[in-house]
Amino acid sequence: MKYKYDIISIGDATIDTFLFVEDITVKQGSKGKIAEISWGDKLPVSKLARTVAGNAANNAVGSSRLGLKTAFYTVLAHDTGGREIIHKMKKEKVVTDYIVIDERHGTNASTVLSHGGERTIFVYHEHRKYKLPKFAPSKWLYITSLGDGFEKLHGDLAAYIDKNKTKVGFNPGTFQLRKGIKANEKILKRTEVLSVNKEEAVAWVGEADVEELCKRLVKLGPKAITLTDGRKGAYSYSSEGFFYIQEFPGERIEATGAGDSFTTAYIAALSLGKSHAEALRWGPVNAGSVVLKVGPQEGLLTQKEIEQHMKKLKNWQPLNLKDETAKKQLVELLKTKKD
Repeated sequence: MKYKYDIISIGDATIDTFLFVEDITVKQGSKGKIAEISWGDKLPVSKLARTVAGNAANNAVGSSRLGLKTAFYTVLAHDTGGREIIHKMKKEKVVTDYIVIDERHGTNASTVLSHGGERTIFVYHEHRKYKLPKFAPSKWLYITSLGDGFEKLHGDLAAYIDKNKTKVGFNPGTFQLRKGIKANEKILKRTEVLSVNKEEAVAWVGEADVEELCKRLVKLGPKAITLTDGRKGAYSYSSEGFFYIQEFPGERIEATGAGDSFTTAYIAALSLGKSHAEALRWGPVNAGSVVLKVGPQEGLLTQKEIEQHMKKLKNWQPLNLKDETAKKQLVELLKTKKD
């Protein structure tokens, strides 16, 4: 098979507006962190920013910077946001031939409330009627956040994947996760790498330790799992073994896009012939750079930059969880990590 692209990123794009707000109290609730604000007040915003975003857009830009020949499928409108997204893709050398213009609906938008290096996102998705363009052959597809009605597109993508023997990186978005396993079955059974965070994994396959979560997810069809656990680090589970790595050391200014940048670098490493253990080093390096900037794309690294970071931290390596001794070592390590 002669492939035209290394990867095609598939999913919704958006314009994100970032609001940095100090007058918030964050508490630990029974089901996670809870942010409290004085409802009805006028809260001062210390900083405001606007940027192109969306899981697939972040992957497209990140993949291109890492040297992959990248194309992007999304649906946009003839509006300021749509033009801004197309301009950004062209600037980043992402092929825009598969971007579809919706004449009836606007471009998606989100507002990101940022506080203390963490964020909550208010997401607005326009209604879409997805129709798969005629893609040229690609080595990889990166399938991620799509709105309601994604099932038809998943079916068309399954046929394309089978025809072209294309590998799939699957990072399901909000609507795909909420629809459950059955609605995503066609893609799950064709997935090379499924990337989810711990909360998403639990929502799909139930409470369990990380290794058991990965085993249950593999039973759904994917060949390999990457599972992130916020500031506690990330895991890789595949036929090569079960590995853990800490988050990349350093500061955190704003966390939007950290997960996207992790998975983008992980899949790019595999595409470039690296092992899963090595890919697990690439992911946090990319994420560690992204959280130093506002927005999900400004801090995305090139291949050379990732390799330079790793040379400086030669001892920063994945922990091979091959036996009980290594697993006990991990338990002790995680006791020192923040949620």
